[in-house]
Amino acid sequence: MIQKLIETQLQLTSKIEQTNKRYIYSQISWNEKAIALTGARGTGKTTLLLQHYKEKYDDPNKCIYMVGDDIDVIANNLLNIIDIFYKLGGKCVIVDEVHKYPNWSQEIKNAYDRYPDLQIIISGSSTLEIIKGKYDLSRRVVSYELYGLSFREFLNFELKQNIKTYNLNNIINNHFAISEEIKTAIGNRKILNLFQKYLTYGYFPYYMEGIETYQSKLQNSLNKILYEDIPSSYELKSSSIQYLKKIIYLVSGEKPFLVDVSRISSSLGLSREYVYQYIDYLEKAGILIGLKRGSSGHKAVRKPEKLFIDNTNLYLSISKDEINANNIGVVRETFSANQLTKHGKITIPNDGDFIWNKNIIEVGGKSKLNKVTATETNKLFFLDQIETGNQNVIPLYLLGFGY
Repeated sequence: MIQKLIETQLQLTSKIEQTNKRYIYSQISWNEKAIALTGARGTGKTTLLLQHYKEKYDDPNKCIYMVGDDIDVIANNLLNIIDIFYKLGGKCVIVDEVHKYPNWSQEIKNAYDRYPDLQIIISGSSTLEIIKGKYDLSRRVVSYELYGLSFREFLNFELKQNIKTYNLNNIINNHFAISEEIKTAIGNRKILNLFQKYLTYGYFPYYMEGIETYQSKLQNSLNKILYEDIPSSYELKSSSIQYLKKIIYLVSGEKPFLVDVSRISSSLGLSREYVYQYIDYLEKAGILIGLKRGSSGHKAVRKPEKLFIDNTNLYLSISKDEINANNIGVVRETFSANQLTKHGKITIPNDGDFIWNKNIIEVGGKSKLNKVTATETNKLFFLDQIETGNQNVIPLYLLGFGY
């Protein structure tokens, strides 16, 4: 049994390269006794775990890798496998997609308590599933969440560069100098052309396996989330999946989608309670981003007031469209919502598109320059189609340099 797992592991690791490492690799405290890596499907969790294995161990007798829904793992019992491996001298166990293994949280907890000098690294597509664990794993596991590629990472992978990150305060205060640094780093490549490519196919690392197959892989990933991940995490009936899909298409069909629970409830023939639940499931699964209103004195509400598809690649795939004059506005807002949430909490204002750290942000194209007046110094304008900005007018692509 152990030998069979090792053979699979060696096949997988033989194809792993150490050149392209995700941003979070250097942020993880790899010496912790228990580590959990979460993130949406396709963000590169498996590759990252195997890169760590090769860098630190490169010996399956010291560190073994397995997948939670592997038939041999399920048949032979995860805790039993860990016990045998530990007694053979194993130092580290990696369980990928751990939430697909039945009763995973109890067995991981038992392994943690029984083998004090064994490191346990787990991954899953649901942060909630990893942390909520019935057996109080949250006190034992240090958790990290892996996002899709930022525009900065996309540039580094595409151009073999090492462009650094910039926090949003730095971007706001020094955007002209930062944009000049970035343009110098990429040489004669056009930053706006590269940004369009990123918006279309650059969010998930598997685009590097071939752009021509990217869309089919993206659709396959979406279907696995809808038909496997969400139902298994929330004990959802297969008949309910149609409602998840309908909510997704409702959101992708409006620019932007303003939440009216009564309208959604009536349109889908669902109770309001189920509408709330399904939106929550889709947010936690990394398919939707929900934003609430942030004006002072506004009564806290349960529902988000605006919904976006999580990222521009997914939005274009669901809408089966390319970037054009009809959808460019929602593409820009989707990119902004996705990246701004990585910089911290964002809400929606009464006048503008987003609020971040008390800054009112408007997003648009170059044509919005005509609307920027001296009296609107209280707003930040993140605009597409410009390479460099001036004062409170900032290139939109700079939002993609936060990680």
